Amino acid sequence: MIATRSQHFLSICLLALASVISITEYCSYSPTNQNSLDEDVATVSSAENVNDSVDATKDEKDESSPDTQKDVSNNKDENSVEQNQKIPDQRVVSNNTTQKQSEPFVESSEYKAVVSTGDTISSILGNLGFDKIDVYLASKELSKVFNLRNLKAGQEIIIHGKRNASKELVLNGIELRPTHSAKIVVTRTNSGFSTEKVDVPVKKVIRSIHGAITPKAPEFSLKQCGVKPQIAREALRNLSQVVDIRNAKSSIDFEFLYKDFYDNDGNMVKSPELMYISVLNNGKITRLYKFTDNGTSEYVDANGVIIKTLANSRSMLASPLDHMKITSPYGTRRTPNGRIENHKGIDLSASIGTPVKATANGIVTKASYVSGYGLYIEIQHNGSISTAYAHLSRIVARKGQRVSQRQIIGYSGASGKARGAHLHYGVYKGGSSINPMSFIKQEPQKLTGNKLHKFNQFKKDISLQIVGLTPVDKRSKHNYN
Repeated sequence: MIATRSQHFLSICLLALASVISITEYCSYSPTNQNSLDEDVATVSSAENVNDSVDATKDEKDESSPDTQKDVSNNKDENSVEQNQKIPDQRVVSNNTTQKQSEPFVESSEYKAVVSTGDTISSILGNLGFDKIDVYLASKELSKVFNLRNLKAGQEIIIHGKRNASKELVLNGIELRPTHSAKIVVTRTNSGFSTEKVDVPVKKVIRSIHGAITPKAPEFSLKQCGVKPQIAREALRNLSQVVDIRNAKSSIDFEFLYKDFYDNDGNMVKSPELMYISVLNNGKITRLYKFTDNGTSEYVDANGVIIKTLANSRSMLASPLDHMKITSPYGTRRTPNGRIENHKGIDLSASIGTPVKATANGIVTKASYVSGYGLYIEIQHNGSISTAYAHLSRIVARKGQRVSQRQIIGYSGASGKARGAHLHYGVYKGGSSINPMSFIKQEPQKLTGNKLHKFNQFKKDISLQIVGLTPVDKRSKHNYN
């Protein structure tokens, strides 16, 4: 009984002690301390919202009064709201880092992108932040009229888009110009996208330019006269066929006529096109015309001679026969027994006993029977050029003999493996066979018939556009030595 009373008394004492401790701890917390605690919680919460440094926030709190801390907390809450509003303008790139996006569509609904090496339509639109589904649908629609693989570096693409109320980019359309005279327009519709190919009007402006070419520096002197580089290169390349500019004794007066191409906005949409070349050299005027017929252009002189054929007319090699008729050309051919072989020369029609002549001066290096070729002659000419004559009926020239052009060296026949009388004629350069027709001297070609009639009309049109050079031209010459 006494023990029970003792235990009860001990419990009452412990309960009283606990009450005293609780009251003491409660009184130790003043209202000021409590407010400070609340401020700390608010400050940390604000710091978490704006991703500021926790240490920086503590330093700022310690140096200020509780009232100041409230102001700081409120300011940072406002900054947090502003920062959160900018989040939609950020994008996550492939390396999982957040990168600020350039915003071409904030102020304007049109953006011009220039294609770089390796770019595609999808990559360009995707990098700008457009929706992948829209990019796919627009690209698919574009591919119906344009091969997406033909996209070239440096090509310009106009992109139409805008941001909606949610700050998302909306693709409204694409424009690109695959050629100078056409553009492709992709437009958003209610059901997706549609594509249209539009013809672009091109304005042609004919221009004339004149000056003087300095033999020592022809390209530089043309540049100094204001000639565009591509025009200068084309003019000099074709003039070299008829005028020896480098060896001229004095400056050469020139006049060029060319066309520029512009769109409605005044932008050049195509490289300039040369139409006419005229030079005055040593009192002689040379005129070249760029004549186009059925889509093919070639330079022609005032007499209608195609200048690219002049090179063959100045060749060192003549024909081995007085009359040439090719019965089997150079290159791959099928033999009478059906085999495919590489023919290393040309076969010329010739009856047995027709005189065969050396096509240029040289030394006979072989004059004998050769298996397959029969009676065979080979002549070494200047440089690394040699000629061969096969299937002869008789050899006149001797090995080691020096022969001159047009000298008879033998007579045609059907020796060796020939299936009929003819002359096999071959040309070799450095030991390798080449097409003899590229070396045989030929008459230059002239325009005839309807082509000549069109060319003469073209000449009249040109004459209305040019100033005209004359042998008594008094214009001052430009010297660039």
